[in-house]
Order: sequence, then C-alpha cells, then structure tokens
Amino acid sequence: MNVVPMFIRRALYEFRLRRCFPTSVIHSGATADSSSVLGDYSVLFRNVHLIDSSLGAYSYAQENSALYGVEVGPFCSIAAGVTIGLMNHPIYMVSTSPVFYDNTQPLPRFFSSQNRHSQKPPKTVIEADVWIGEGAKIMAGVRVGVGSVIGAGAVVTRDIPPYTVAAGVPCRPIKDRFPESMRLRMLDTRWWELDDKILATLAPYFADPASFLSAINAAKLTVPVGRRD
Repeated sequence: MNVVPMFIRRALYEFRLRRCFPTSVIHSGATADSSSVLGDYSVLFRNVHLIDSSLGAYSYAQENSALYGVEVGPFCSIAAGVTIGLMNHPIYMVSTSPVFYDNTQPLPRFFSSQNRHSQKPPKTVIEADVWIGEGAKIMAGVRVGVGSVIGAGAVVTRDIPPYTVAAGVPCRPIKDRFPESMRLRMLDTRWWELDDKILATLAPYFADPASFLSAINAAKLTVPVGRRD
C-alpha cells in the first residue's frame, strides 16, 4: 500500500472538513461523516469520530471519543475515550452475534438474509452544558439533561435528569448540583441559547449561580426560540 497517496487523501479530507466548519478546531485524525454537523467554535481532538451526529456550539470532544447518532447541545465538555450511542444486541435470540440476524453488519460472511433486529432507537441526546468524564459509555436512545455531570467510567443506560451528578456501572444519580428551586430557575433562563454578546455581559456572574440568576432576571432578557445562531 502506498503511504503517500493515503497521506494526501487524509490531508485533503481534513482540509474539506475544516472548510465546511471554519470556526471549529479539528485536530489530526478526527473524522465527521457527511451527515454530521459541527457548531460554531466547537473542537474535535485527535482521533475523535462523529457518525450521524451533531456537536453544539462551544462544545468539544477529547481524544479517542466516538459519537454515533448523537445530538450534543452547546457548551458540552466530553472527555477522552468517551463513547456515545452504543447499540444493544438482542439477548432473546439463540445468539447475540449479528451474523445470525443482520445482513447489513460489517462481517465478511453472515447467515441471515434480512435484518431481524432493525428497530432504530431514538437519537441519543446530550443536552446543553453537560460534562462527561473520561471513558464514560452512553447507550443509544439515552437523554442526558441540561447541566448534568457524568462520572468517569460510567455506563449510562437510562435518562439522567437536568443538573444531576451521576456515576457508576450502571450509572445512577449521586446528587443534585443545585437546590430544586435554583435548578428550575436555571432551566427557565435557557442561557445557552442567548446571543454571544449577551453571554459576554453575563460572563462575570457565572462563578456564582445566585448572582447569575439575579443578573439575567434584571436584564429582562427575551430568549429566542430554537437553536443558537
């Protein structure tokens, strides 16, 4: 195999990817297929792979992470070695090997003429401002709520409520980040949808949640519906 053409193809691929998402930082070895989207000022570190996924504005995924069919909101922090969107194998059949139930699987030989396990799960959703620790695994179809923290090495098989710290195998809630009244007020602000100029004026208050809530309420801001520009 000629190494030079491979290197050239790789360089051209990375050039096209960076051209598609000019405000994003895309490190060597990172990939995003044609159905994936990178939000403004997002970052893919080395050997990160996105398949049919979106990464929100100001979000990043560190080295050797992989996202399959995932919607990641803005301001998310994904550590190294994280895998999101893992599919299950059917355990009600004689074998869990896909060669017996899926004619679309990647193995060179198989024994099924159809896909008997073709039910596609809903998108895996990582809402805004989520922090996912190193080596965590998140199953397909799970929703992780706004502002949640997933501990390193966790295996997430169920939805995680907003502003929850969760960890373990299987992953379970450990504590709430804020009292319930503050959580509700934080969610109501939808600050992650605000324009960058407004966020810049509020940035000095982010260190203190109570001060932040006072500041955003005093400003009487109206948050636009839908995605950030």
